[in-house]
Amino acid sequence: MAAKTPTRPPSGKNTLFLFDGYNFIFRAYHAIPMLNAPDGRPTNAVQGFARMVQAARRDFGPQALLAVFDAGGDGGRREAFDGYKAQRPPPPEDLVPQFSMVREAVDAMNLPRVEHPDYEADDVIASYVVAARAAGMTTVIVSSDKDLMQLVTLGSDGDDGDEGPPVFLYDTMKDVVIGPAEVEKKFGVLPAKLGDLLALTGDSSDNVPGVPGIGPKTAATLLAEYGTLEGVLEAAPGIKQKKRRERLIEHADDARLSRELVELRRDVPLPKTLAEVNDPGFDEPKMLAFFEPLGFKQLLREMGQMPKRGEDESSDDASDLELVPVKVDPPDAASFRTWTGADADHLEGLASSLAAAERVSIHLICAAPAGAGQTESALRAELCGVAVAATDVPPTYLAFGHHQADLVEGPQLPKDAVLDLLRPVLEDAERPTAVHDHKVAAHALVNADITLRGVAFDPMLASYTLDPARSSHELEALAKDVLGHTLIKPESVTGKGRKAKPFAALSPADVGPFACERVWAIHALHGGLAKQIAAANEETRGLLEDVEMPLCGVLRGIESRGVMIDVEVLRAQSEELAASLHEIQSALAEESSEAVNLDSPLQLQRLLFEDWGLPPTRKIKTGYSTDANALEQLSMLDPRVKYIQQYRSLSKLKNTYVDALPRLVREETGRLHTTFAQAVAATGRLSSVDPNLQNIPIRTEEGRRIRHAFVAPEGYSLVAIDYSQIELRVLAHLSKDPSLMSAFTDQVDVHRRTAAEVFGVEESEVDDEQRRIAKAVNFGVVYGQTAHGLAQQLGIPRGKAGIYIRGYMEKIPGVDRYMRELIGIAKRRGFASTILGRRRRIPELARKGPARAHGERMARNTPIQGSAADIMKVAMIAVEEALREVSWARTLLTVHDELIFECETARVDELIALCRPKMETAVTLDVPLQVDAGSGSTWGDCKG
Repeated sequence: MAAKTPTRPPSGKNTLFLFDGYNFIFRAYHAIPMLNAPDGRPTNAVQGFARMVQAARRDFGPQALLAVFDAGGDGGRREAFDGYKAQRPPPPEDLVPQFSMVREAVDAMNLPRVEHPDYEADDVIASYVVAARAAGMTTVIVSSDKDLMQLVTLGSDGDDGDEGPPVFLYDTMKDVVIGPAEVEKKFGVLPAKLGDLLALTGDSSDNVPGVPGIGPKTAATLLAEYGTLEGVLEAAPGIKQKKRRERLIEHADDARLSRELVELRRDVPLPKTLAEVNDPGFDEPKMLAFFEPLGFKQLLREMGQMPKRGEDESSDDASDLELVPVKVDPPDAASFRTWTGADADHLEGLASSLAAAERVSIHLICAAPAGAGQTESALRAELCGVAVAATDVPPTYLAFGHHQADLVEGPQLPKDAVLDLLRPVLEDAERPTAVHDHKVAAHALVNADITLRGVAFDPMLASYTLDPARSSHELEALAKDVLGHTLIKPESVTGKGRKAKPFAALSPADVGPFACERVWAIHALHGGLAKQIAAANEETRGLLEDVEMPLCGVLRGIESRGVMIDVEVLRAQSEELAASLHEIQSALAEESSEAVNLDSPLQLQRLLFEDWGLPPTRKIKTGYSTDANALEQLSMLDPRVKYIQQYRSLSKLKNTYVDALPRLVREETGRLHTTFAQAVAATGRLSSVDPNLQNIPIRTEEGRRIRHAFVAPEGYSLVAIDYSQIELRVLAHLSKDPSLMSAFTDQVDVHRRTAAEVFGVEESEVDDEQRRIAKAVNFGVVYGQTAHGLAQQLGIPRGKAGIYIRGYMEKIPGVDRYMRELIGIAKRRGFASTILGRRRRIPELARKGPARAHGERMARNTPIQGSAADIMKVAMIAVEEALREVSWARTLLTVHDELIFECETARVDELIALCRPKMETAVTLDVPLQVDAGSGSTWGDCKG
């Protein structure tokens, strides 16, 4: 043969898999011990069949697939011979009901299936093989039936004269691919003569008569000598062996009849076109509805790893979400270069190499003011060097800003010359440059009069998109996990604590190896993670390219603009809070035997458990817990504990925000610059640090007052536009609950409608307390809140909270069903996903106890909270794109579901009219998205 049979079936595009239905059913029945569904129905054949089909579908991902069943037709064979298959025994009693169940299982797996009333399944399969080959498709017949081996061919790759794509038989139980060579080894003839051989030998299972006494070896010998069946029969009178001669002559008509019986009909009208058997992917609702009642938990778990419609099969397994290690050679420190003034003549050549390189990686070395926040550090940063690496450029550190280095090591590179070299590379939007955490790098480059435009790859964002559940997306973690290399830690170069020195105070020789190793890691990660992104599904690629990367530029603009703070407002609030704290402290001092410092856990323990005699809480190393949960429990026993809770709340407000924010305001501008962490929250949500503006309390009057310190400059107003109940709208879209959806499509008060459903009253009769409870339950469902948590929030007994939750689930069943499905789907897949396809691994679902309960909450929360976060990101990109065309408004902050703008007061309505449609059409849901808008001279005024 010109080519060998592959050891594994062909897969992927342009491949058709044909499943021989009844062959599978009988083999599965005999291979798997008896199984019964919870209702007593036998299911071993169903499970075996489904397992074999889904394994082939999952492992090989054919473009098209089809299950073919017998419908009772025989292609005219019984008319030719009434004894055809007449002696077959009836199927086992416990297999009979499984025939129809297997057909249902095929439909549940969303697997195309056909049968023809006038022909056998083998004839239908043969006809599909002809059609597939005419369409240029490779065919894999999944069966062990010897009759179908007649169809096997290597096609144009073989030497049997057969032109066209190949056809193989795949025996799943033996995991063997059968081609012409395997047929010849088994029967002694190639597939083209197998029909003649079977006509001579007969087939007892189908009652095909053949010629008595002629076995496969004899038949193969005869065909080798005389060519065909007719050649054998014509030569029969001259055969020397008497018995063989007599049998061939006597049973010549039986042999010819047998040849007709074993011949496959290849012109059967196809019940479905080839286009109709392209794999549509699995359909989870169908699978759950059919397989869950049968108790096929493991099978469902395996099927949860199969592709959805339009998805890349290879990316739907939780294990595929984890970053794949890349085999790379360890960095060669001997190849690292540190260039100073003596290497200035090489800059021109380096510039040419970078300009010609397919991809370039950079890493900045800069010294930031001690104690400043991340964004503030970057905004003030002075570069002291840049490390570069490219296709033909080894890691090279360009040193130009190290203090006193000239006195120690000689002149450094001219800073302007280096920046002029880098500027065309970094400002070229078409050049594929890799930078880790390029938002921070872009801030730093602004001080060097360079606008970073050409970032094509950011390992941090690639890692975050592929696997948001990772504990870290920092360069050190990625180098270790993906490249298998441990990077030099910064403190190993700069020193620790008080003895630490900024990079600029160190010599280029000390910093160079550190910088070169980092740019080597970025370059290697670019090569490795880019391949994993390319191999991921379209949604994952879209999240990185269309959401996370563009969003990075939006956040950079927001961070650099900052927001104006009225420090005097905060100072006044600080004095008021100090007075309130002193008042609480004094009041509680009268309730104790001695003055108590409420900030001291030990003194607080004595007050609670000794002076007041309250029952001890959870045991800890230093006594008994006085954390928030402990105080919440104790407050139900003694109302005085409420004062301690209030003290803690006000104290945190004062220390974390009121006193801290003024210290973070930039003196030159009077503005506060927070840092948005884009690659932290596994749900996809943004968070902010230095300071954390996401957690400013808004439930208390004191917390809301902080927003009045965020002000607009003269002639401007602050405008707040926020999504109205976005997470509930996402829940309505995902759950498809009619009641919840109608509340949003009818544009009524969703909490009032929920209260009407739960309490069984008309909407007009819902009172404020019922609405308050319904609102708490609505949002509690989104966050997976328990009866205990709801009881604490509403200040009601746990039993009553449980009644409210059960009532909600009964009256709004679509949400209850969806929440249960979410957990089941996530358990099978190992991950939860958002509307835009962001996937979060949840390994906790495979554990027990509290860890599993936590995983179940994540499985419920992620699709809802994560989808809301993705929608906000898409909206931010669209809004920023629109605002590029105007000079009278700019985005200042994003806090949860709210965007805050600075706008010329006279054009506030124009801004709202510009942004509203961008936000409300960011993503299309089955319920309308809606935003609310307000404006004022302060952020607090925006909410009226």
